[in-house]
Amino acid sequence: MAIQAFTDQLPDGVSPDTLFTDKAWLDTIVVIGITCFVLCLMGLSKVRTSKMGMVYGIVGMSALIAGYWADSAYTYDDGQWLIAICMAPGIIIGLMSACFAKMTDLPELVGAYNGLGGLAAALEGIGLYLDPSATQFVRGGDNLGPQTEAMLWVQSIALILSIVIGCWTFTGSIVAVLKLHGTIASKPRIVPLRWFVTLLFAVSVIVFSVLSFTAGQTWNDREEGIAFIVIVAATACAWGLMAVMAIGGGDMPVSISFLNSLSGFSTSAAGFMLVNKALVISGAFVGCSGIILTHFMCRAMNRSILKVLIGGFGDGVVKKSAAIKEVGTVTEVGTDQVVDLLKEARSVIIVPGYGMAVAKAQHSVAEMTKLLRDRGKKVRFAIHPVAGRLPGHMNVLLAEARVPYSIIMGMDEINDDFPDTDVVLIIGANDTVNPSAQTDPNSPISGMPVLHVWQAHRTITLKRSLNVGYAGVDNPLFIKPNNSMHLGDAKQSVEKIVSLLRASEPVASVSAKKDIVADVENQVDSKKNVAPVDSFTANLITKLQNEAFINIGVTREVTEGERR
Repeated sequence: MAIQAFTDQLPDGVSPDTLFTDKAWLDTIVVIGITCFVLCLMGLSKVRTSKMGMVYGIVGMSALIAGYWADSAYTYDDGQWLIAICMAPGIIIGLMSACFAKMTDLPELVGAYNGLGGLAAALEGIGLYLDPSATQFVRGGDNLGPQTEAMLWVQSIALILSIVIGCWTFTGSIVAVLKLHGTIASKPRIVPLRWFVTLLFAVSVIVFSVLSFTAGQTWNDREEGIAFIVIVAATACAWGLMAVMAIGGGDMPVSISFLNSLSGFSTSAAGFMLVNKALVISGAFVGCSGIILTHFMCRAMNRSILKVLIGGFGDGVVKKSAAIKEVGTVTEVGTDQVVDLLKEARSVIIVPGYGMAVAKAQHSVAEMTKLLRDRGKKVRFAIHPVAGRLPGHMNVLLAEARVPYSIIMGMDEINDDFPDTDVVLIIGANDTVNPSAQTDPNSPISGMPVLHVWQAHRTITLKRSLNVGYAGVDNPLFIKPNNSMHLGDAKQSVEKIVSLLRASEPVASVSAKKDIVADVENQVDSKKNVAPVDSFTANLITKLQNEAFINIGVTREVTEGERR
């Protein structure tokens, strides 16, 4: 009925197909772009295909931007060049930030991108409210007819959602970036009567949003109407600021993924507002994937997703004083002892944490890993889902250092292997290896899935000091009898280990020598039962085996030191 009513109002000669259907070539580009986004998400689900996934995402986004920019139905007259000029600074800033940002700064970079995406959606909403042609259906610069009441209500709801979610995401992301950077302390700052203030913010947003389109106010109202819109935007900004200031250190990965999903939903709302299906679909991809990631992060940290969605970041359910206080003696070891333990071990699991990222020790860790593997050690990495300040943070750092993907394991993959591991080397991790999450029901992180490193024969913790981790919880692992502490900067400590490993020739242990002797004896015994072979046949077979190969290509290093 709404479509029929709208069609009856169209000028003579104007077909509704020109309004609700884009040109065939543009629809084709949209399908290609959305398909690339699907392939991007599929590629990013695995480390080995993540690079190709990023390529698909770049191709899809570039195709959509170019398609809508070239279509005269969306950009006309001088609009194309004005849009191109406006995009140029963003392209330059984006390229510079991506090229010059350090790998350890990726969480801050992602948070900043989330905030800017939300701000863009909010500004689009404010701009559309002030558009004199907002109530008309415009194509190619021509007003083809007024929109129906139903269309305008849908558009107004999308406009308000775009402004509220966008502003909330912007201020929340700015706070998250400042906390990640250390400009603001990581401890939660909760305002008094927080839930009452949250309710007050929600009611204010609803009331002033309704007033923006009722009681005499409507689209392009540049007096009371725009004032109400500004109040809605300011309230959403304050709401986001208050909610994310309450983030506790341990909830940082959850907050980042949640803000990422909000930036997607604000983009999707902007798509409804601008009648742009590409924005609707791409924003939904980002929003839904962000919510799924938030759900998994909440499970990994034993947090309630409901508390996250209503702004309950950082509220400890139990007072810190109620937790069990374990008392014991810390065993500290030097670099020589660490190297001796590593040389004697057959299997080693390395657990990286944010301390490794801050010290920029990933390349030294990769070199140590190579030296240990050259000695015949079984070396693997155990990655907690929320290690670092962002999901996948440790994976990115290890990939940058050229650590083989095949030896990087997730928590669920490797947790059962700790009892059979000789040495676990913990580098800068704290909360993700805290046994109180499993043993102390009164701990603030009780029930949080962690890496069971204490089940290994020996653990060595490389840490700058004995202070608590980002969640502010004491770690009883430090005083366990099978744990040794090696205090100091992670990069300097690992570099010392590397230098000592290089200085000592790889010598087989006594048990390894016994295995070698046993293998030799078995080979000798087996040879006694083998029938004699004439020398001509033996030489011929050996010659054929050495020459039976074909060169099918030459491997080439993509970058110096890369061998894939």
